[in-house]
Amino acid sequence: MKHSTIVNQLSDLKHRIFPRPFERLALEELYDNSSKKNKLIGCEIGVYKAFHALSLLENSEIEKLYLIDPYEMYETYLEGHAHYGVDQVPLSDAHKEAIERLKNYNDKIVWLNLMAEDAIEKIVEELDFVYIDGNHAYDFVKMDIQNYWPKLKCGGILGGHDFYNGYCREHDGVIKAVSEFSVNNNLTLQVELPDWWIKKP
Repeated sequence: MKHSTIVNQLSDLKHRIFPRPFERLALEELYDNSSKKNKLIGCEIGVYKAFHALSLLENSEIEKLYLIDPYEMYETYLEGHAHYGVDQVPLSDAHKEAIERLKNYNDKIVWLNLMAEDAIEKIVEELDFVYIDGNHAYDFVKMDIQNYWPKLKCGGILGGHDFYNGYCREHDGVIKAVSEFSVNNNLTLQVELPDWWIKKP
């Protein structure tokens, strides 16, 4: 078996394991010490087929979950072009699949089919957590971090997916943007592959 095949299989497996480290480790920090867990308000940037959103709703005490994804093949979505070409159909089908997958949680979710920088205006309350898994290019990750960090409550968690590169160079932007933000603001970055997270003081 070729090395590239092994890497691809391991990477695929890693993406299919739920709950992810963000849920198992980071969100546990948001719960109090009582027997009853706090109800959380959070958002996910980059929903696609909503496998992770479903896991969040099934495994965490969620009061409200904002789901942010334009489901749009825009010009600067280079990662999307690499995976889907320029065809809008895969994203439109993914949106339909996501809606169907989460239909039992309609009372807890708010769909925002917008770019993340536009969706933030629709979120009126402070957030307990933000999970970033949208456009992985450096400029977009940096912008998502800068825009959504102020929306977090003190003690809230900012995190995301794909904090690794190696064989998969399309994640370099995630590592660069996250590392810069944590270093420049003297914050503790925690990583349990494939996730990363930072707690707001």
